[in-house]
Amino acid sequence: MKKIILLSLIGLLATSCYTVYQVVPKTHNYSESIIFKIDKIEEGKSVSTGSGSYNATRGNKFVFVFLTVKNNLDERQKLDFDKFFLLNPNTKTKHKAEWSMMPGPINVWGKIESYIQKGDEKQRKLVYIFPEDVKPNMLMVNDKIIYIEYAR
Repeated sequence: MKKIILLSLIGLLATSCYTVYQVVPKTHNYSESIIFKIDKIEEGKSVSTGSGSYNATRGNKFVFVFLTVKNNLDERQKLDFDKFFLLNPNTKTKHKAEWSMMPGPINVWGKIESYIQKGDEKQRKLVYIFPEDVKPNMLMVNDKIIYIEYAR
């Protein structure tokens, strides 16, 4: 029985491998008083949740954009992750964030339309469905294009 559990765990870990890309940390404006930076980018074929997992459709992958968002104002502000699009430079397609998650060892769902408290900083993992053969290198936030610069 222990061998079966061990083999199942190894199989699960092998099929849920992600490619991790480190990015050059740069601060960007979401608004005049909210700033964010991209911490890293990950790619994978599945997303696990507490109740199961989701698999990317054929020809696609999941792209996870890890963000740190900071409110520099002394009042609560609206933060809408629907305004974060991952751009496909080949087809000029805007891919919307499918889910917002709180990063950690277990995927916990966050809200796409959210708020950020005064002086607060939050980390989020935005999940996109993106073509398998394209490396994500552009993000559009509030109609402004941001080029993702990868660390070497």
